[in-house]
Amino acid sequence: MSSIEHIENHEALIEDFYYRTIERGENYISLEKLQELKEKGITTEQFLDHVSSRCNYLFHGSQEDIDSLTSNNGKIFASDTAAIAIMRSIYSNRGVNLKYPYVIDSEHPLVLEIEPLEGDEVSSNERGFVYCIHSDGFKNEPEGSWQYVKEDDGVEIAISVETEKEDFVYPVEISKEVS
Repeated sequence: MSSIEHIENHEALIEDFYYRTIERGENYISLEKLQELKEKGITTEQFLDHVSSRCNYLFHGSQEDIDSLTSNNGKIFASDTAAIAIMRSIYSNRGVNLKYPYVIDSEHPLVLEIEPLEGDEVSSNERGFVYCIHSDGFKNEPEGSWQYVKEDDGVEIAISVETEKEDFVYPVEISKEVS
């Protein structure tokens, strides 16, 4: 099978899964359900990217299982990059500085650097959640980055996708120096 046929096959499998789940009204995709795609070599990131392109969604990653996305400061943050949302669903910035590029390209690949604060330990969750949200009203800020911001106290979640640590396939470096 050529690489083009392989890509087309993956796209067809993702579209079929999308149709059987989201198009039929499912708004929660569990790890168990995603296993069907993973067994065929399709990643959670690939599935989320497909959903985003089909529905014009942005993503919000969280370690918390929530029913609605709310803000205490009047701003909702989201990403157009599934990998960022997956990362934020697994890694918290509590007690650490998370460093990663705002623009991801060949010159600035996605690498997560974790810098522990004094006396704090680096931790991550084994599971998390990526929330797909409608992009209406969001502004790309800073322009050209993966980050989008909407001034609002809350945004409706369209689809919840459960993630696991293995879904974040990018390098993670832990800084030995404490700030």
